[in-house]
Amino acid sequence: MRILICDDEQEYLDMLQSHVKEYMKNRSIVCQIIATANPVSAAACREPFDLAFLDIQMEGMDGIALARKLREKNPKLALFFITNYEEYQDEAMDLQAFRFFSKPFNADRLYSGLDKAMEYIDQSCVELYLLSDYTVQRVLTDDILYITIEGRKTKVQTLEKSYFVRDNFTELCQKLPARFFYQIHKSFYVNLHHIQTYSYAELYLVNGEHIPIAPRRQAAFHKYWFEYLRRF
Repeated sequence: MRILICDDEQEYLDMLQSHVKEYMKNRSIVCQIIATANPVSAAACREPFDLAFLDIQMEGMDGIALARKLREKNPKLALFFITNYEEYQDEAMDLQAFRFFSKPFNADRLYSGLDKAMEYIDQSCVELYLLSDYTVQRVLTDDILYITIEGRKTKVQTLEKSYFVRDNFTELCQKLPARFFYQIHKSFYVNLHHIQTYSYAELYLVNGEHIPIAPRRQAAFHKYWFEYLRRF
């Protein structure tokens, strides 16, 4: 896990880094923490971050602008903002920040926020055990179009490519968020975010594929689809 802490006040930069290190150590989470007072250099980092703590008022680039740059590299970035100025909170809320912190930090509130962020990060990615070379591939759950069984193998189709994995189909489906995945067939588990068109008996996905809905699942899926549309 890569974590960015960006604050142009060294005292608070060091304090926050110390708290985050302690939290990660206590929970045995392996991470790399990049702490910097320079938002421009942080924006130039090539590798994406999983978690970021950003001061909103900084010279060279404010925290809101930096957050937008970081989200271009990782749309699922978990964000925390540090601000004592309420006028920035509307913009920050648009970026779906987890929490706002005032200076000095409250450690209990910080750890509580980190608990929520870790839960979010765990749910946003899934690890796939590849058949080809027995390595592990980490993918964003929202990049998955569907999971299916093909020739007795479990296939994961993402927006970019397909993977044949060692994972059991049923067990892998259980790792994905049921809020926006649905089993439309005994061997198809589909991400509803990527449905382009829906007819009662068939789905058309954004990549041009169309998948039939099992007849005995059509009524239940029809109801679930409209519930999904109301939520999203």
